[in-house]
Amino acid sequence: MRRQLQALACAGSLAALSCACAPATQAPAAQPPAAQPPAAQAPAAQPPATQTPAEQAPAAQLAAAPQAQQQACRVVAVKPAVSKGKIRGIAVRTGCADQARLRVRIALDVTGPDRVVKSGSKVIGNGRITAGADCTSTTRRYYVIALDAQGRVNKSRSAKLTCGRATAGKGFASAVETAVVKLTNDARVKNGCKPLIHDPKLHLAAERHSADMAVNDYFDHDSRNGRSFDQRITAAGFTFTRAAENIAKGQPTAAAVVRDWLRSPGHRANIMNCAFTHIGVGHHTKGPTWTQDFAAR
Repeated sequence: MRRQLQALACAGSLAALSCACAPATQAPAAQPPAAQPPAAQAPAAQPPATQTPAEQAPAAQLAAAPQAQQQACRVVAVKPAVSKGKIRGIAVRTGCADQARLRVRIALDVTGPDRVVKSGSKVIGNGRITAGADCTSTTRRYYVIALDAQGRVNKSRSAKLTCGRATAGKGFASAVETAVVKLTNDARVKNGCKPLIHDPKLHLAAERHSADMAVNDYFDHDSRNGRSFDQRITAAGFTFTRAAENIAKGQPTAAAVVRDWLRSPGHRANIMNCAFTHIGVGHHTKGPTWTQDFAAR
């Protein structure tokens, strides 16, 4: 498995330590809404003048059948729930005579971007598909979106869910994220720096970025929506005077990712910067994908 590392630091302006990444200055232009297919209309049946009302009924029923069948085909998003340590989202397609690609998306019910945390799709006629998203012990509100290639869309009601995974500290981080913080602090103390405080807002910024990179299959400090790491930290509600970010992909454990970061000069410089006082660590199992956000107020 290929392992990847990148690091950035910010103190008033961005300076790349181990990659030549520059923050986007503008958010990408809004995409125009997708054009909706014109509604199919069947011509009104004109019965011959010689037909009786009884003879007209079958013809009228045949003309209305395709329209009724079209109206019967629908997609349904089922309210999300926790199952076997995962947030489960279900999309159902029912009453359809054709086959189409059905998609299911699990999304966080929060303001701003980075909402979708898991998605999946399958070509079916009638049936259901399921997606499972990782979650932490932090209670969050999720909802499910179902849509098919014919333009049918349905959104479920939202639900407050938590997976109750083993956690440490104040309960907002997973065990593996907490392990990264401990190993990072162990290295800092040996170098004469004070240990970092694992901050829930920095954790949220890091966790969102790891999930975004994993779900959308990219590896960069800049999000697909154009936000840089300092903008993500600010959006999570943390006010800072300086900040930095380490990201990594492919390391199977907390010990492996911290070891790789410490072996890289740019990443080590962020970890050993005694000016930083707070940290946030985000981990996603796909990849696995890792993010460390450092900051000082």
